[in-house]
Amino acid sequence: MTEKSKLERCMEITEEALEKSKAIDEEGKKLMEFINNYYKDAKYYKSKGEKETALEAISYAHGILDAGVLLKHIKTSNYILNPEKKEK
Repeated sequence: MTEKSKLERCMEITEEALEKSKAIDEEGKKLMEFINNYYKDAKYYKSKGEKETALEAISYAHGILDAGVLLKHIKTSNYILNPEKKEK
């Protein structure tokens, strides 16, 4: 069995976090739009084989999600801001 790439792990973590997240105000809706757009960009670039660009896009998506949660514009359940620490 092969180890997943950093891109694959980040895509899965962000997708799981998005499924658990919901905007709770207008600012949250705007943030969720940005997050979803970056997530779609990451999927697109991954499909084109542009892994570095895909990783950049998914990193932006997850970073904006983190900010939205911390600023209380996005509500989520069982969300871990730094999932890499949980794995260690």
